[in-house]
Amino acid sequence: MTIQKEQYKRALTCMMAAKRVLITTHIRPDGDACGCVRAMMEGLKAAGKEAQGLFLSPLASWYESMFETRVAVLNNDIKKEELDHYCRDIDLIVIVDTNSLVQLPGLEEWLKKCGKQILVIDHHVTGDGLGTVELIDTAAAAAGEIVYDFFKSVGWVITPAVAEAIFIAISTDTGWFKYGNADCRIFHTAAELIEAGVRPNDVYRKMYQSFTPARLKLMTRMLDHLELHDGGRIATQYILRRDFDETGSSGPDTENLIDECQRIQTVEVATLFVELADGRFRCSLRSKGRVDVRQIAQKYGGGGHTLASGVNLEGPREKAMGAILDEIRLQLQVK
Repeated sequence: MTIQKEQYKRALTCMMAAKRVLITTHIRPDGDACGCVRAMMEGLKAAGKEAQGLFLSPLASWYESMFETRVAVLNNDIKKEELDHYCRDIDLIVIVDTNSLVQLPGLEEWLKKCGKQILVIDHHVTGDGLGTVELIDTAAAAAGEIVYDFFKSVGWVITPAVAEAIFIAISTDTGWFKYGNADCRIFHTAAELIEAGVRPNDVYRKMYQSFTPARLKLMTRMLDHLELHDGGRIATQYILRRDFDETGSSGPDTENLIDECQRIQTVEVATLFVELADGRFRCSLRSKGRVDVRQIAQKYGGGGHTLASGVNLEGPREKAMGAILDEIRLQLQVK
């Protein structure tokens, strides 16, 4: 789905009609989400708007460093019951990198009744049509690419700060340009952002060489739980609540840990089950191509991309893992 110039104009009109704008994104914000939030905050402020962010869960430390001023986190800084008061003067809500209510826990019910204009910027196939105005491009490798195209289309200046934020968005959502979604379009965008002042080596250090010892300890726990199935074609891993407690790590430290087992030559599908505070398990799924993991995630109420998706499942762990293994095996047998 290609975005037409007229759609960018509608989005701009929507923003310029607002005085105060709230920018938010999905729970467990990744680099694409955080980069889009930062870029849109910068762009809106330059356009003379009051722009503030709101995250639905705490950021990983390497993403926190992207923001000069700490952005509020729902349930930590603001309670759900306080949203009406907190957003009383907000004219427009911008949601980036998701269009699904299931990805906006704590905010979903409020969004339904707030009566405010909503602009959605997203690249996922799955969505609930949340926006009054929507910029959706399912061919884009990252939501950051849509943000970049918007800036260019409407003539907003891409400052070094905006360029770096968008570069973080596109580089992290392509696995530092190694995933299958890293097409010529994304490399052209990356080149233009480098011309705008981005230093890729600095971005790489911030994003991939700034981890804590606790994260490394958590990764060793995960690898201790690694099991290979079906001749090594399927990898399962899990992290329990006690693993977080005993290593001193936290939820954001799990980001991209699933990628480690994909280094194994035989692995076609990787899974990581992370125990949540409520006893459910967050299942992350990665595929090298033969299995459509979005199809599996959607069956259980989740979503994402063909090669990278996620879903929350009821415990116990063995039951959740068994169900996902069955779904993966079904596809491997068919193809």
